[in-house]
Order: sequence, then C-alpha cells, then structure tokens
Amino acid sequence: MSAISLTEKRQTNGSPRTKDSRQPEKHHPPVGEHEDDHGPDWVELARIAFVAIAAAAVWFRIWEPFPRISVLGIAATLIGGYPIFKEAFENIRERTMTMELSMTIALLAALAIGEFFTALVITGFVLAAEVLEGLTVGRGRRAIQDLLDFLPRTITVRREGQIIEIPAEQARVGDSVIVKPGGHIPVDGIVVNGRSFVQQAAITGEAMPVEKFPGDVVYAGTMNQSGALEVGAQKLGRDTSFGRIVEAVERAEKSRAPIQKTADRLAGYLVYFALGAAVLTFLLTRNVRSTISVVIVAGACGIAAGTPLAILGAIGRAARQGHDNQGWTLPGVAGGD
Repeated sequence: MSAISLTEKRQTNGSPRTKDSRQPEKHHPPVGEHEDDHGPDWVELARIAFVAIAAAAVWFRIWEPFPRISVLGIAATLIGGYPIFKEAFENIRERTMTMELSMTIALLAALAIGEFFTALVITGFVLAAEVLEGLTVGRGRRAIQDLLDFLPRTITVRREGQIIEIPAEQARVGDSVIVKPGGHIPVDGIVVNGRSFVQQAAITGEAMPVEKFPGDVVYAGTMNQSGALEVGAQKLGRDTSFGRIVEAVERAEKSRAPIQKTADRLAGYLVYFALGAAVLTFLLTRNVRSTISVVIVAGACGIAAGTPLAILGAIGRAARQGHDNQGWTLPGVAGGD
C-alpha cells in the first residue's frame, strides 16, 4: 500500500470496502474512488425542459383538441414523471411509503380532476429536486477530490545512497522521502534530516506553521514551507492521518444520517396524514374536487428532498473548509481527542 492510494481516484472498480479502514491492507481500493461523478444528467435536464415547455403550452392552451381533456398535459405528465412512477411502483412492491409514492398519488389526483398544469408543475418540481440532489452529491465528491490533490503523484527518495524520483505508488515504509520547500509531505513519518517550518493546520488545527527538527513527527498532506526535509516514511496511503481524514469524509458522504432516516419516516407519515385529511374532507364536504386537492397540496416533497440536500451540502462545505486552514479534529486522527 502506498501514497498513490490517495491520488488514483478512478482507475479501478469502486467496490465497497468492508474492512476497517484503519487496518493495514495491501490491495484495497484507492481512497476517493467513486463509481461516477454525479454531474449534471443531461437526460434529466432535457426531461425537465420538456415538462416546463409542456406546462407553458397547457397554460396558454396552445394545442387542446378536446375541451375538457388536455392530451398534451396527460402525455407530458406520464412521460416526464416516468422516473417517479417507476420508483413508486417499486415502493408498492416493497410495501413502503416514500416521497415518490406520495408524488404519484398527487399526480394521479391532479389528472383526475383535470388540473393538468398543476400535475406538470408537481412533476417539474420533483424532477428538479432529484437533479439538484445529484449536483449536490457531485459537489461533495469534488471536495473530496480537492483533498486528494494535496498529495503528490511523484516523490523523491534516497535509496542505496542515490536520490531518485519515483511514482508515489512505489514508496515503501522505511524510505527516506525528500520534501523540497513548497512541496506537500506525502507520508506520515519522522524527520531524519533538515529543518523547516511546516503548515499542518489541515491535520492538527494549528493556525501557525510549526518548526520541525530531526526527530519530529510530520504528517501527509501538510506543506513544507522553508527548508528541505528528509522524512523517514512510517505510514503510507490510507494508513496516514490524512488518508483517514479522507475516508471519514467519504463515509459521511455515503452514509445516511439519523435525521435523514427520521425525515424519510416523517415523509411516509405525511402521506398517511394527507390521505386521512382527504377522507375527512370528503366526509364533511362531499366534494370530490376538494378532497383530491387536499392530496395534491399535502404531497409536497420538502421533507424528503430537503434533508439529504442539506446534509450533502454540509459535507461538501466541511470538506472544503478542512484544507482552508480551518483544521480537522476527528477522533483517532492527529490533533483530535
């Protein structure tokens, strides 16, 4: 295992890790590896544009061959909402109540009372929320990539009395790594020669550079500022403090926070509440249109869509601030408790 484990991001398959990331491992996947970038999905953007154009056409009644039925509105809702309907069908098979199922009920209810424009607005809102979530995921992952860029792809080592430059993946524990002024330290280790100031705020949280002498500990991902240092490598790749920080950010990005699970559960309760309120409305008013309107209004996906967006946005912001001299204080990592 070597320092390049932190810089090679997409050259091998990204199978999930099942072992504890703190245990030394020779052949596990590189840190920072993902199956995709979660960038803009142009198919989904085109779908949103199609729904928006159809909504405008329905609003201005550009093409309405039938007086009470909007063919364009029904077709655009079914085509644009296909991902929603597909997910809702899977939820029914799994007997779970989710935001997609709630939206499907609202869409079908809107079509049933002839509110075709409303159905298209709901469809566009849900599709836009999905795309926004994908973009937010991509932002968080790009922040992780920014962290990975702190490690060099090639390093200079002293071997058998010669100073050579090698790819970072060929580094070994025990190598004497030479770090020039202005360069990032690629390994955790002990200074064996040289004297310099090292900016290590990203690891320890110290605001000012720390002067290093022979015998002092240095960390991967920190910057050597003034003089050349020769470092005896003790930890490489994901075994370093920096590697464990990146893995902690990745685990946070992939995991579901307790509040997100709570939000999903509340979204399911919202659907049951909406259906109950609709039944009560019908019993009191005997008005089908008012009853279905309750389902449409209560079918908003703010709870289910807003929480993951907030969490992913916070992860991306935290990852970016981590190397802007804000410092990290993760348990078990240098500088933490």
